[in-house]
Amino acid sequence: MVQPGWQTRFSRTALLVLLTAAATACTRVPEIEDRLTPDLRGADYPALMPLEQSVPPLPAPEEESLRLERQLDARSARLKARAEALRRAQF
Repeated sequence: MVQPGWQTRFSRTALLVLLTAAATACTRVPEIEDRLTPDLRGADYPALMPLEQSVPPLPAPEEESLRLERQLDARSARLKARAEALRRAQF
C-alpha cells in the first residue's frame, strides 16, 4: 500500500537534488582556472566550423562491409592454416 504524502517527500528530495547540482555547477575550480595564462583568458573564442568540415566522412557501408569481409576471410585462412599445422605437428 502506498503511504500518503510520498509525492511530497519525492518532490522535496528532487528539489534538494536539483539545488545541490545547481550549487556545485557554479563552484569555482581553481585547479582548472589557475592553469589559464593571462593571454588565454583574454583570447577570443575559436571560430566555429560546420561539423561536415570537422569530421571526415565515413566510408560507404558497402565498401566497409567488403573490407571487413576480406579481413575476416584472411583471418579465417590464417587460423585454418595454423590449425592444420598444429594437427600435423609431431609432439
